[in-house]
Amino acid sequence: MALRTTLGAIALLASAAAVRAGRADAVDAAVRDAAAATRTPARDAVVRVATDAGSLYGVGVVAGGLAALGAGRRAADVARAGAVAWTAAQAVKPLLPRERPYERAEAERLVVEPAGSSWPSGHAAVAAAMADALARGRGPVTGLAVAAAAGAVAVSRVYVGVHHLSDTVAGLGVGLLSARVVLRRR
Repeated sequence: MALRTTLGAIALLASAAAVRAGRADAVDAAVRDAAAATRTPARDAVVRVATDAGSLYGVGVVAGGLAALGAGRRAADVARAGAVAWTAAQAVKPLLPRERPYERAEAERLVVEPAGSSWPSGHAAVAAAMADALARGRGPVTGLAVAAAAGAVAVSRVYVGVHHLSDTVAGLGVGLLSARVVLRRR
C-alpha cells in the first residue's frame, strides 16, 4: 500500500514539475504522434467507446456489475474510489491550467469536447482508482490486469486527442492517491 501511495505522489508531482518546466513537451509530442500513426477508422470507433471506461459512467457500469454479482462491498469500494478520484482531479485542474492537444491544433479530437484544463486527466484518475480498488486483496495477476486496463484508458485519452501523456501520468497519480484515501478509511 505504501508503494502505491508513493508511486501516486511521484507521478503527480513529477508530471506537474515537468509540465511547468516545459520538459514534458517533447515526450508528449512523440507519444501523440505515435498514437496518431496507428489510427484507423475501426480503431477510432473502438477507442471512442473504450476511453469512457475511465468516466463516471464507467464507474457505474463496473460498480453495478459487481453489485449484481453479489460483490456489494467491492462495488462500494469501486464507486467511492472512482468518485473521489474524479472529484480530486477536477479540484487540482486549476493548479496547472493547460490547453488540450486539440485546442493547440496538435491533434484531432475524436470524442465530445471535455470541460476544464487538460492537466490532470480525470479519466486516467478514475481508471487508476477503480483498478486499485479492484486489485485490493487479489493476486498479482489481477493487479497486473487491472493496472493494464487503467494504462489503456490513459493512453486512449492521448489517442482521442484530449490529453497529453503527462496529463494522463498525473491522472494515474491522482487515482492511486484517491484510492488509498478511500481504502484506508474503510
